[in-house]
Parts: sequence; structure tokens; C-alpha cells
Amino acid sequence: MPEELHYWITRHIIERGFAPDLGTLAAMAGRSLEDTESGLRQLDAMHGVILGPNSLRIWSMHPFALSPTAHWVSCEAGGWWANCAWCALAIGAALDRHVRVVTRSGGEAQALEFDTNSVAETHPAMVLHFPYPPSCWWSDNPYSPCANILFFENEGGVDAWCERHGHPRGSVLGIAKGLELARLWFGDYASRDWKRKTPQQAVAIFAQLELDREFWRIPGAFR
Repeated sequence: MPEELHYWITRHIIERGFAPDLGTLAAMAGRSLEDTESGLRQLDAMHGVILGPNSLRIWSMHPFALSPTAHWVSCEAGGWWANCAWCALAIGAALDRHVRVVTRSGGEAQALEFDTNSVAETHPAMVLHFPYPPSCWWSDNPYSPCANILFFENEGGVDAWCERHGHPRGSVLGIAKGLELARLWFGDYASRDWKRKTPQQAVAIFAQLELDREFWRIPGAFR
């Protein structure tokens, strides 16, 4: 049931640009309001969506942001806000389309604009900066770790940014590896077959990309 609702919510966001309310979601899924509410709360508990405090309003559904952010992603099918740099690449992966990303280096003044099918050639020095490890992403408020995953024009700007804003250096990935991480993690997000990844599946993805084992450690995963 939660996985079924994940599909219908994602489809609505892709087609309309915003999340369905409870009644619309129940009608799309062919479920009662009671069953839909139960499934939505289960989906929230497994971090498939983020509900607003004390409500059933869908606040965010990675990789799609449902409020304005610094990352705008578009293609011929529409346009969407992304929660972070990784989510911006992930929207293209979920859609299985090349997308255009409009954002800013380090979330500051310098504008960045690129197409995902050519960014490795047009912006070869671009990186994604992950200040906080996966072990922190869901331990408190998921927005803070996610919002600080940003694009930088090059790795040279990361250290100064961290010092200026009081964040750890964490992990820095080149744009090509960032694209591959987005594909492996989010490629099934718009599919009826979507399942939340197990810790072991997450570790396997990180190992495939040869990411730093300590930083990218998943609590509860076999090591």
C-alpha cells in the first residue's frame, strides 16, 4: 500500500507540479480515505514522503521539493523544484530524461545553468558537496542536511564555503559520479516497482561508486 501511494503521488507531481491532497490521492489509487490516510502515514514513517507537522499535507517527496528552492529543474515535460543538488540530478534520473538545471554555486551569488546530458563536458570541474553523512540525514530534521547538499563550480570553493557557513567538509563528488549516484538511487522513483532501499542495497550502491566507506556508512547495514 505505501509503495502504491508513492507511485500515484510521484505521477501527480510529475504531471501537475504539486502533490495531491488526500481525497485526490484516494481517488487516483482507488482506495478509501481511511486506507489512503493509513498508507500515507506508513509512507511518511518510512521516509517515502515528508508530511507537514500535525497534518496529512505532503510537504516534500524526494527528489521533488514542493516549495520554492534554489534548484529549478525543467524539460519539455514540465518544471519542478529540487530539494538539493543531488535531488536536482535525481529528478532527471526519475524521469529518465535529460533535464536543464538552474541553480547557484554554493547557493550564493554565482549562477550555474547546465544540461545533464552535457554537463560533464561543459562544466568538468563542477562538484556536489555533501557536508553531512547519510547517518545524519534522517536523525533529526531531514531538511537541514538535504538543503546543504549543493553544487559548486569547482572543488576549490568548498573549503571557504564551509568555513564561512560553519559546515563540515564532508564528501565531495565530481559531477559525473554525482549523476551516476542519482541514477542508481533514484532511477526507479517514478516506477510502480519502487521499494525503499534497504541498508544493504544502499551500501552496495556506495561501494559500486567507490565512495568513502566511513562517511557513507549506513546505520544498520552489514559492513
